[in-house]
Amino acid sequence: MDIECTKTLEVRGDSNSDTNSTRNIGIIVFEGVVLADVVGAADVFGIGDKLISTVFPGTTRYAVSVLSISGGMIMSSASVQIMTSSLASFDKHKFDTLLIASGTGNFDAYRDPDLIAWLQQMRGNVRRIAAICTGVFVIGAAGFLNNRRATTHWALLDKLAREFPLIKIDREAQISEDDGIFTSCDVGMATDLALRLLENDLGPTVARRVAQSLVVCQRRRDTPPANQTSPANAPVKTSKIHKASLWFVEHLAESISVVDAANYVSMSERNFVRQFKRETGQTPHDFLLNLRLEAVRQQLTETDLPVDKIARRCGLFSGEHVAKLFRKHMWTSPTEYRKGIRPT
Repeated sequence: MDIECTKTLEVRGDSNSDTNSTRNIGIIVFEGVVLADVVGAADVFGIGDKLISTVFPGTTRYAVSVLSISGGMIMSSASVQIMTSSLASFDKHKFDTLLIASGTGNFDAYRDPDLIAWLQQMRGNVRRIAAICTGVFVIGAAGFLNNRRATTHWALLDKLAREFPLIKIDREAQISEDDGIFTSCDVGMATDLALRLLENDLGPTVARRVAQSLVVCQRRRDTPPANQTSPANAPVKTSKIHKASLWFVEHLAESISVVDAANYVSMSERNFVRQFKRETGQTPHDFLLNLRLEAVRQQLTETDLPVDKIARRCGLFSGEHVAKLFRKHMWTSPTEYRKGIRPT
């Protein structure tokens, strides 16, 4: 499936905006980009246009472009291809805002000298720069975060600190802002970040209306950060679900299934899954996986056991399986995680 993600969005500005001006926003993507980042940022400005076009005078426009190093089709993490324009097709006076989307390709991209040179050339003419999750490594490599605060996914904070020691790591913030540079802590946060940018431009009332229209009725910043979620075995509402959650904890090292847990509490699998998700916010499968990953993290932190042995202790079969899960869910490897938690 292919989509083209370059569009122009007319948004009415506030009384302080220059009339007939254009705020050009460039969303930079690489292979494996999180599709929600691209769609989320564009949606915020599109919905904003519809909400305020009849309220505010003036003709400020947001023009959203999706860019990649060479242009052409980029494959997203959802296996949807995105049509992009090349960096070279824009001059240094083009953009008001640059946003680096999250995705696995950022780890290769931030070592690309042509990309870094282009960003550094653009910096003096860009009003603000934003990076979502792994995108922080790209702007870190460009030197934009030297002696500035920044955040990223909690599992990558130590890696970020090692690679770019001049960055002031903000371990608590979901969105960190320092001198016109915005960073966010988790994947898929483009909507939240774009709302923050829209709020800075047009005020909290407009941003709130856009959020409500997008069914983002409570900003993510008002919820606990991703690295401060409730423990997987926290008490839940009904005795059966609570009993099942404790059973998962006690048997996580064994080869158990959702059906086993449902049988243990005398529920049908379908009803168990539905009730479990309603009361914990997770499916039983995700609950057990998060429980096992937490156990692995604890073993990596507290022991010197090889990853293979830790995997078997935590019900995850092999070190290779653990490595795949870590790359998917934590954007790092078990070895890198251990080095970050237990620096030599």
